[in-house]
Amino acid sequence: MLAASVEAHLSDPARVLRSAPRSLMAFHIDHLITLTRDREGARALLTRMGFDLTERGEHPGRGTSNHLAFFGRCYWELLAVDSPTPENAALRERGSGLAGCALRTSGTQRDAEQARNLGLEAGEPENFTRPVQVEGEWKTARFRIAVLQPVAPVDAYLFFCQHLTPELVWPREPRDHPNGAFRIHAVQIVGPSADEARRGFEPLLGVGGGVEPAITYDSARSYRERFGDAALPAAGFRPRLASLELKVRDLDRCKSWLLQQRVLFHHDARAIHCYAELIGHTIVFSA
Repeated sequence: MLAASVEAHLSDPARVLRSAPRSLMAFHIDHLITLTRDREGARALLTRMGFDLTERGEHPGRGTSNHLAFFGRCYWELLAVDSPTPENAALRERGSGLAGCALRTSGTQRDAEQARNLGLEAGEPENFTRPVQVEGEWKTARFRIAVLQPVAPVDAYLFFCQHLTPELVWPREPRDHPNGAFRIHAVQIVGPSADEARRGFEPLLGVGGGVEPAITYDSARSYRERFGDAALPAAGFRPRLASLELKVRDLDRCKSWLLQQRVLFHHDARAIHCYAELIGHTIVFSA
């Protein structure tokens, strides 16, 4: 029998969308993708930051590999291009950063049609597989995805993701990370203005509606005041996923871990901010 943490991911996001006020929530996030040009270096850095990552996984025929970190109802994927293929051409052109967002679905075709009704472009569903090792035995995890393109241009890879074999991907027991992180609390989305950020992403992501993670929209000016110039391109960028905020059990414990591991960070009474070029975006820890 699947653990409750796995079964929770088989919920029907389209049903939630139909029953909830439009201003509160849209489709739920299944996982978020950080792209790096140095997978091994980024993996080592995130491990030093105190994240419990899975072993390296591969996407056959796509030339990419990943590591995963799980947080309640969402997970975070560290993705890298290992060998050039037509499928990963767009990824190769992009630098490190928070590059993608997968939306949870139990019916890819149905929710792709729902997205079209909201005015978005949605590709036809396609299947892909990934080998995974479970208790020392190799198995094949299966997925069905549909790529999405908002009406307003954004700098992000957005798609529906249906887990056909969730028991092979999700951990059977909830886990805390060594730094105390246990939940992805918020995703910060930034555009030249907050309104531009909303136009590109809000039809899909809403504001979270109390279901993790929350979605916040910000202008580049306001975001730079909080996190510094390195967190965003200097100018001329499209709205994008800018940073992740993670809830930790104890902020002092998290700070002690980072100090012990010699990870650079800034902090105040409410949060810790980390930025590294290997990751390409800010990571926020809050209690």
